[in-house]
Amino acid sequence: MTAPTAAPPAQGQGKPAAKGGKQQQVVVARRFRVGVQSHDENVIDTTVSTAASTTDLPVANISPAGWLRHFYLLLEATTAGNAAAVTFAENGPWNAIDTISLEDVNSVPVLGPLTGYELMVANKYGGYTHSSDPRQSNIFTTTTGVGAGLGGSFTWVLRLPVELVSRDALGPLPNKSGTAQFKVRIRLAATATIYGVAPTNAPSIRVRLHQVDWWDPPQTDLKGRPLAQQPPAAQTTQFWSKATFTLPSGAFRQDLERVGYGIRNLIFIYNDTGNGTRATGDTDFPDPATLQFEANVLMQGRPRKLWQHAIAEDYGYNGTTADQGGSREAGVYPLPFNKDFGLKPGEETRRGYLWTSSGSRLTFSGNNGGAATMTVLTNDVLPAGGNDAAIVA
Repeated sequence: MTAPTAAPPAQGQGKPAAKGGKQQQVVVARRFRVGVQSHDENVIDTTVSTAASTTDLPVANISPAGWLRHFYLLLEATTAGNAAAVTFAENGPWNAIDTISLEDVNSVPVLGPLTGYELMVANKYGGYTHSSDPRQSNIFTTTTGVGAGLGGSFTWVLRLPVELVSRDALGPLPNKSGTAQFKVRIRLAATATIYGVAPTNAPSIRVRLHQVDWWDPPQTDLKGRPLAQQPPAAQTTQFWSKATFTLPSGAFRQDLERVGYGIRNLIFIYNDTGNGTRATGDTDFPDPATLQFEANVLMQGRPRKLWQHAIAEDYGYNGTTADQGGSREAGVYPLPFNKDFGLKPGEETRRGYLWTSSGSRLTFSGNNGGAATMTVLTNDVLPAGGNDAAIVA
């Protein structure tokens, strides 16, 4: 990562003028956000039928367009002529994406590889939008049963986040090269993975990927005042990664592996080892649970029901039936560190991040109700030049 350019001097802090001994006033460039607008364009528009095995889409090389903010991924699946009483698998229809990843211009993953369901969870709990639950989107649909032969059809949209905070445009990445390009890799799941009872005919899925950027600002505004040419702390990068652990029934202690940056979000996903479901993983989840950072206990013996209540308080997901719009996800327990400006995660000044070093020890422990697979999604932030003070408001 390149180091950020030095901030301009504050108003009136210029060097003395050569004549008269008066201090020369320095004109400070107006903030980056003043001189830019967001624009979006299509990257992928392809239609593919699912098969008995996974299907790789062509790698999407992202065209240069200024400062990359995020992507929208829109899937529309259509089936027809089905006699089967179709049902979706527990993670369906999000699991129509087997894996997805976003790589920077140096081919380093900044997001993923994640499953479609894990990306949905990152959307739901990551703190990027006002309405964050993808199940509550006005275009989200699923069709089950026989219906008019359309059982197994679905539509959903998810975001691949790059920018951290739109208020001050922190975290978009320079997208200016036609040779060193961002890449998005998408693999569709096998038909049987998506469904509990598969449709008679495999779905045809239209996949569209839309990129959203800030344009490059002009040198000055309409009144001739200079405009900042890059966002604050340019090259600040957030990551979404995952690690998976096999845990026993009963007492356990597990060191989390992803440390070294500022942790913005941790999300724990439990699947029962026996039947592989989050529904049973929800009862396996430690009750109570403890999280320790070095010698400091961040969370001491938190009851499971208290954690579920915190999800409702933080995100407004008050529904009583898991895996529904406006409800929590079964077996999914987020821990946000990006809640220090407003009442909701994502309303942040970055003051609440958990800053770690490569040698830090972060340990999750408790008593599992059953043997489980624990997936930990870590959303962490590398500030420009490694200087955390550069991104704290």
